[in-house]
Amino acid sequence: MLISDTIIIADVEIFMGSREVYCCKRLVTLTGLEFNLLWLLMSDFPQLVTRESIAEHIFKRSLADSNRSINMHISTIRKKLLVNTDKSRIKSFRGEGYVF
Repeated sequence: MLISDTIIIADVEIFMGSREVYCCKRLVTLTGLEFNLLWLLMSDFPQLVTRESIAEHIFKRSLADSNRSINMHISTIRKKLLVNTDKSRIKSFRGEGYVF
């Protein structure tokens, strides 16, 4: 559900205005880049966000230059969300992209 600058999907809430993320009503601390990446994934729910789109919109560079960075940041976001729940929120599609 998208309400202006707020996205709520299941037990994950993200607020653009305050740049806060909650999972199971607990604050999740993300870096600015991690926040932007999660916002992009949740904004396009349930659509696949391609690796190329992430590279362009989040890293402002080509996929070849940001390929490993994408993997690292997705992994970190997953770990931070898993602290509060046992459900993985971000699904990988090998070589294509990610879906929240």
